Amino acid sequence: MLAVNGYYNGNNIVLDEKIEMAKGQRLIVILDMPESKREKIDFDKYVTPTERGKNVEEYMKEMRENDRV
Repeated sequence: MLAVNGYYNGNNIVLDEKIEMAKGQRLIVILDMPESKREKIDFDKYVTPTERGKNVEEYMKEMRENDRV
């Protein structure tokens, strides 16, 4: 196995090193993709605050303490 750096010139993948390759030789190509420019979703606007949610630590502690019959 060999790792080689390179770039895409618009038509081909250009390697930074000269590598002899045989016809049918298998490759693995890992692309460095630019970050997505999608707008971040504000999930908090879909949440309805509740009394239980505001005191979640105490609620979970109570639930764990009373989990045995």
